[in-house]
Amino acid sequence: MRKWICLLLVLCVPFAAFAEAADVLNAFLSGDYKQIEGMLNEEMRAAIGADALAQGWQMQLAQLGAFVAVHEVSEQGGAQVLTLKHENGAQNLIVAYDGDGKIAGLMLQPAVIPQEDDRALPANAARTDVLLFAGTEKELRAQIVAPQEAAAYVVLAHGSGPSDMDETIAANRPFRDLAYDLAALGVGSIRFDKITYAHPDLPCETVEQEYLAPVREALRVLKEQTGAEEAYLIGHSLGGMLMPWLVEQCDFAGGVALAGTPRKLWEISYQQNLDTIALLPPEQQGMLKAQVEAERQRALALAEMSDEEARGATVFGMSAVYLRHMEGLDQIAIAKVLQKPMLFLWGENDVQVSREAFEAWQEQLGQGEWYQYEVLPGLNHLFMPSDGSANVATVMAEYSIPARMDSRVAQIIRDWLE
Repeated sequence: MRKWICLLLVLCVPFAAFAEAADVLNAFLSGDYKQIEGMLNEEMRAAIGADALAQGWQMQLAQLGAFVAVHEVSEQGGAQVLTLKHENGAQNLIVAYDGDGKIAGLMLQPAVIPQEDDRALPANAARTDVLLFAGTEKELRAQIVAPQEAAAYVVLAHGSGPSDMDETIAANRPFRDLAYDLAALGVGSIRFDKITYAHPDLPCETVEQEYLAPVREALRVLKEQTGAEEAYLIGHSLGGMLMPWLVEQCDFAGGVALAGTPRKLWEISYQQNLDTIALLPPEQQGMLKAQVEAERQRALALAEMSDEEARGATVFGMSAVYLRHMEGLDQIAIAKVLQKPMLFLWGENDVQVSREAFEAWQEQLGQGEWYQYEVLPGLNHLFMPSDGSANVATVMAEYSIPARMDSRVAQIIRDWLE
């Protein structure tokens, strides 16, 4: 089953077949949510009605601003995808019908519209375009950025959801910034398009398929191209959550977690949903809280699900198979056994991963010689400048403002590598 992960879950249910999405978009734009409700099949109507559709759409508009235009029409996993451009970002409207012509799946998912590269490469560095899984159906674009004599090398691992090699989010490219800043300080890197971005129709049911296989291949290509004997992993968000496991599985020399947490992925999604609902008028909160609590109960029952049940279930829009696999990866236990150097960074104005979620690393790992923790004031989840006024409902508006990853991040990593 195809796995979907939303940056902030607003309206997220599974789907299976091809559909024409234009009528649904027109109904959203005209505010005719009853029309959309009438298009749903019986199962979908039981899960979501006109009021929830209205709340989901309005919450997206609060984050992204007014609708501007349809940027692109594509097909993904048997469904039609409309990439919608808004004033402050973009989203995908994904729709699928069943055999009776009723909507069997409907999703609003954060999207990325690539921007032109407006930053010059450091004078002492060179870019080399390479391929991962070259010549196969999984082929991925990748780029090595390195100074003439690199002091160390790193592999960059993205956060959740489809993402290009720059980890482009709205107007910003945090991985491009980090690669360039590190190169200026003598550290080489490789970054690559996520497999869920480049090949959305390929099966991707576990983090082994989504993260481990591409990261391992990136490390192989990096060593082949540069002659590096060892490298370090830098994971952001979900990539940071998985950092100890990826370090272990790929035999990295150590790892960096940017805005990661050892907490469960569904727990983070659960809290994001509650934070978003809390911003709505009280009369709109009850039904949404009930839906979120029902998702939480499904998450708590993951261990009791049979394989067949898991393959047909989602929790907070994510495949139950995917989440069950992650449940078996105890990042704290892995880190303690590994005894390799690990650096944990967090921006103080991050509204997606809370301070409490970040500090769980230190609470469970302790101090010790292997672990270093840094909190950077004035930075958000992308480690870009933030005045602290954003919340989970408006964070995409903040990301729509062109910015660059704070250079302190690369400097801290460089100093730690030494």
